[in-house]
Amino acid sequence: MSININIVSGFLGAGKTTFLKKIIPKIKGEVALIENEFGDIGIDGDLIHDKLPVREIYAGCICCSLVQDFKKNIEELVLEYKPENILIEPSGVGSLSDIVKACVEISQNSNLDIIINHLITIVDVSAFDDYIENFGSFYLDQIQNANIIFLSHFGEMNHKEIEKVVSKIRLNNQTAFILNEDWSDYNGEKIIEILNTIKSCKIESKEKRALMPADKVFTTVSVDNPRIFSGKEIDNMLDSLNNKEYGFILRAKGILKLDMNQFIYFDFTPHHYHWEYLERCNGTKVAVIGSNLSHQKILKLFH
Repeated sequence: MSININIVSGFLGAGKTTFLKKIIPKIKGEVALIENEFGDIGIDGDLIHDKLPVREIYAGCICCSLVQDFKKNIEELVLEYKPENILIEPSGVGSLSDIVKACVEISQNSNLDIIINHLITIVDVSAFDDYIENFGSFYLDQIQNANIIFLSHFGEMNHKEIEKVVSKIRLNNQTAFILNEDWSDYNGEKIIEILNTIKSCKIESKEKRALMPADKVFTTVSVDNPRIFSGKEIDNMLDSLNNKEYGFILRAKGILKLDMNQFIYFDFTPHHYHWEYLERCNGTKVAVIGSNLSHQKILKLFH
């Protein structure tokens, strides 16, 4: 039995987990999920409540420092659950080309019949120019190696601004299917319908410029059991994360408890943030990713 692998990549905060939550219930056949968190704790796995096998890999990227863990988890999932589909959500700072290379090597060096079906990248259009300027080829790797590109966070951008971003994406990937509408307006069935109309990607071995490992560019702060917040504090706390006294925070997310005995999930990037109530909670925690982070000040904020 062949196993279809679909990789859902995207830079920090693009919307990968939200995308997966929409499509997982609508995928035909048995599904398993591999979640890769750059930080020391896993959060995204707690947000996907479907009863499917989930493997979480922490503290690095499966494209470089955690390749062996990645291989082991794929083999264990296949042997134990025999899924027809494996979804992979890499770290937001992972190199898509290296993840593809790792999947190909696993297929060639094991008895597993693995087929890479789609390489999906979700692009935050509101942050595109900023991330291109600051992260260049590191950011573009996810775009250049995708065969499907979905756009997110349209916000207050007008049609012309969106078309400019699409044109820049097309300059970096001339063959990928690009949905130039906000996929978040679609239900899971519609997204699966779109995916089913697109041919599986062709994996071509090509030389690529070596990228600096993510842990040389980004740092992370993890907070276990953060303090209890009042409802009024949440927005102020999220606003404050743009303050440079904490360093350059590219992504913060976590599960917090409120003083009215409710739990929330929050998600922050420099361009937008939101929070929502949770129906269930497996524990409170916070993960912060960025550069030149002030560990002590971040810990003080949440403790």
